[in-house]
Amino acid sequence: MVQPGERERRERRFRNEPGERRLPYLICSPTLELGVDIADLDLVHLRNVPPTPANYAQRSGRAGRQGQPGLILSYCGAFNSHDQYYFRRRAEMVAGRVRPPRLDLANESLLRAHIHAVWLAQVRLPLGNSIETVIDSAWPELPLREEVVASIQLGEAARQEVAERVEALLAADREVLERSGWFSRRWIQQVIEEAPRAFDRAFDRWRELYRAATQQLEAANQQLQTARRREDQQEARRRQQEALRQRNLLLQIDTQREESDFYPYRYLASEGFLPGYNFPALPVRAWVPRGSEGEFIARPRFLAIREFAPHNFLYHEGCQWESVAFQAPPGGLEERKSSHKLCFSCGAFGDPSLDCCPVCGTRFDGQNSLLTQLLEMPNVRMRRRDRITADEEERRRQGYELQTFFQFAPESSGYRVQEADVLRGETPLLQLRYAPAATLLRINSGWRGSGGRGFLVNFDNGEVPSRAQLGGNRASSSSQMSLQPIRLAVRATQNLLLVRLVQPSLGNLQALETTLRYALKRGIEETFELEETELAAESIGQGSHRAILLYETAEGGAGVLRRLVEEPHALAEVAQVALEICHFQLSEEGIQDLWPKCRAACYECLLSYANQREALQLDRHQIRDLLGALANSRTELRSLGRSRQEHLEWLRQLIDPRSELERRFLELLAEGSYRLPDEAQKALAEPRCVADFFYDPNICIFCDGAVHDDPAQAAQDRQLRSQLLGHGYRVIALRYDQDLREQLARYPEVFGKGN
Repeated sequence: MVQPGERERRERRFRNEPGERRLPYLICSPTLELGVDIADLDLVHLRNVPPTPANYAQRSGRAGRQGQPGLILSYCGAFNSHDQYYFRRRAEMVAGRVRPPRLDLANESLLRAHIHAVWLAQVRLPLGNSIETVIDSAWPELPLREEVVASIQLGEAARQEVAERVEALLAADREVLERSGWFSRRWIQQVIEEAPRAFDRAFDRWRELYRAATQQLEAANQQLQTARRREDQQEARRRQQEALRQRNLLLQIDTQREESDFYPYRYLASEGFLPGYNFPALPVRAWVPRGSEGEFIARPRFLAIREFAPHNFLYHEGCQWESVAFQAPPGGLEERKSSHKLCFSCGAFGDPSLDCCPVCGTRFDGQNSLLTQLLEMPNVRMRRRDRITADEEERRRQGYELQTFFQFAPESSGYRVQEADVLRGETPLLQLRYAPAATLLRINSGWRGSGGRGFLVNFDNGEVPSRAQLGGNRASSSSQMSLQPIRLAVRATQNLLLVRLVQPSLGNLQALETTLRYALKRGIEETFELEETELAAESIGQGSHRAILLYETAEGGAGVLRRLVEEPHALAEVAQVALEICHFQLSEEGIQDLWPKCRAACYECLLSYANQREALQLDRHQIRDLLGALANSRTELRSLGRSRQEHLEWLRQLIDPRSELERRFLELLAEGSYRLPDEAQKALAEPRCVADFFYDPNICIFCDGAVHDDPAQAAQDRQLRSQLLGHGYRVIALRYDQDLREQLARYPEVFGKGN
């Protein structure tokens, strides 16, 4: 956001004075999308190729804004695969089609945040410039102020008005939302009813930081009163000033309001209460003291568990900082401990009492599972380091032992796991499993080479002694007794896709899987115009359950992984792009190698800074034939554990043999690669009826033949279907006297787009 007066300062910086000659103005990306608007700018230099044509149009459009010609230069890095991909396909970037933003509309947390925004607008609560406007800091519990509590309690009429506004806003997307399984009118009402409590709980992390700063201030004041040496007094004053600076930041004192993480609206967005597409949701914060000053640095959770992990180094404002301690919440670190059972076979996690994995069914033992205690990562404290030893640099280069585990959303949530087969002809190539709103658990088990035992943490003060401190007995005996070995963990709710090879190659399986993982990731990014940070790919599990884990990291999800499962040819398109990225071309003569100089992988195809540890396992030739087969494949959804063909035969046995329309409908779905119904001749208890076909969770399909033209039957149909709508079902009636394919095309969110 541009501060008041900032635009004028920027323009003065680039404006020619009378009689002065300058070279054409030069601005480098990526800041060009942040409000730079200089009328006589005639040259833009991009230091890299933007992520998408939309970014390119936005940045290049800064030049030539008064009708005069503009010159745009884009530098393409030789070792940047994204830059090289578009260097060879310039027209796709420079004159490419700007696609609309891609978002998963059926994302529960995102929709809840938008409903909260409507609720807050109805409440008309002035949040002001400081959270202290809402929180009463005079009380130790830091409760909401009395006038705030009174304001956020809406009456029945006001809640109904909010619900009506929300339903009007969602009317255009209601069919997509109802198909999700969890959405309903009752869900909207429940979110509105629980909004006051959610609003209060959204400030818990602020309360935690404020209490920690207050406790440090009180301890520093006590230390200053009892200190008798100059050094002790100076240390007490330093801690006192540090605590005051933390409180000032939390209270928005002497800070730019919109730039601070604790500006009320920005804070509520980061906590997920309000929509916040530009802010990391529920971030981990590090306190960086700088003399009498200091600041909180926020990072997304999955990045913070590595960047803010104990004894890692952070380079900030020209200085080196080391993570040395956790900021213990007022209730202590014990409140953040939890126990989980991890399945090494498939990568799932669950309750400690489980005897078998709920995903792959493996019976747990000491080799295929682990019962472990985890510490949900708290905020951290940094300490400045002037010098770093060679041993520390070597350990940092080795990195941490990080693992990701998953848990599907419970069945009661309404989210359904979808399974699909990827086939070429009748030969299966891949098995896909898509899980919306799954929980991902990212675990840090300590430095590589340490045996994966985690970290020794002092649960009294949050300090994490270094190896040198432990070896030199610098910690007191009481501190030693408070040390506990613990693994760090963060969690997030994301859409995920598990990709498993059905017929792995007889060659180097690890090289095949690793190369395929990066090729699919790159192919998805280019096909759906995602930025590199919006999609993550990892290997997970072992043995027959080993798979590639793909998950969307963008706030609200991008909705592309669902398309790979539901659209018959989406994965084939991704494979075609991945094949081109790997320097291959698919033609009638076969697969041609366009760059023989690339022996295994290069920085113009799959190599990058991020995957340098796996560079020796990347070999594009290992996946050439598989990508070629995938480029000519189709994806078929499975139903109730059955393949598409098996499910189709099952449905054929259930249809009414007297109904020609039901038979034609089912055959058209099969021939056109449309989505098959989950059931046929579905009996419903209330209202009592039988739907010809049924799509989970609530879509009834009725095939109306000529008999339904009878006035009495038509009246009966209207009454019954009105009752179904009242009970939350969606009703689709297919007519015998209308083109069946055209009728299917009216409901792509139900039947899919077909061929």
